[in-house]
Amino acid sequence: MGVDLVSACVLCAGLVLGMDLAPPPGWNAQLGAAYATAGRRIHLTPDRDDSADVTPKFLLVGLGQNWPAVEGWGAGTPAGEWKFLAAIAPSHDEQHQGTFALGQTTATGTGRYENGGNRRSTSSTDLVNLGGEEHTFSEQRALAAERVDVALGWRHRWKGIEVSLSAVYVQPSGSNTTALAFDISSGNLFGAALEARARQGAWTFVLGGQRESGSIDVAEQNQPGFIERNFSADASLENYRLGAGWSGQRAEVFLSAMYDRSHLPFLGFSLLGTEVVAYEQGYHPDSRTRQYFVDLTARYAVTPQIRPSVFVRWSRGTETVTLTDASGLLPTKVLDVKRSGGIVAGATSGALGEPDLTIGLGVDINFPVGH
Repeated sequence: MGVDLVSACVLCAGLVLGMDLAPPPGWNAQLGAAYATAGRRIHLTPDRDDSADVTPKFLLVGLGQNWPAVEGWGAGTPAGEWKFLAAIAPSHDEQHQGTFALGQTTATGTGRYENGGNRRSTSSTDLVNLGGEEHTFSEQRALAAERVDVALGWRHRWKGIEVSLSAVYVQPSGSNTTALAFDISSGNLFGAALEARARQGAWTFVLGGQRESGSIDVAEQNQPGFIERNFSADASLENYRLGAGWSGQRAEVFLSAMYDRSHLPFLGFSLLGTEVVAYEQGYHPDSRTRQYFVDLTARYAVTPQIRPSVFVRWSRGTETVTLTDASGLLPTKVLDVKRSGGIVAGATSGALGEPDLTIGLGVDINFPVGH
């Protein structure tokens, strides 16, 4: 659930396309496109999974202006900057439980992602089949999640080094509506972010992390009586990042790794059939995720003003979903969910670790100072 335009979901950590590759001073525009996947799955039997995935296709645009720091001071970030960044993506999502048979839960639908500034949201409308004949759907589901970030920070530069510290406010929210169940969650999380950057010759190094915590208000209803349950639950978000980059006269490369962890009282995307049934039985979800990301960005200056770039992300992780019955009548269930396995299949999946992948292409167009 990080600060990116190309993440496959609203609850993923990541980077803006080419974010660590600083644009030349002056006005600059950014155009790009990206294809991403995000999956969730659990093992029902040794040879059958309950799996769900989404595949957004992003169009990215940006416009901004920056003013360079004094030569030799800091580690590459501008002394001043403003920018507008936005990404819009139609998406397709599916859920199935192996080769179709009566009694299985399946779903299919379409949605969209809207990422702009520090607001990221995703929504989808799905047709759900709760165990009936194939191609006969039981009900429609509306699924949505959103994250809004606000930060106020301080940055100090020395020769070749800079440090920033920020106070951060995050408002996460999610909702899931079907004919037989309804829930909506929203809350306020507060925390801080710290980043240190260093530059030595052509090399740049980055180390950072942030954490927010607080509570989220939850309202739930389900069949048969649709009695509303309202309560607050603890929530937290955190990530830690390490990166290194190299810059030549024309070519630039940046590689980073991130560990992301979250604790939320709702499920924001790619619901499994097992979870859909549990919602309608009156279960409440508690989600704890642990995810790993590796991001590689490369850019080449065709001219001083035009710099094409490519972005690749590898990610995988795990999630523990604890389902508890509000009435206390049904036993607690714990689901061990894999957060990966979307785009890669077949012989290559084992070699790559069955990850989710994001692939992006972009171009930075610079308008030099004084023009």
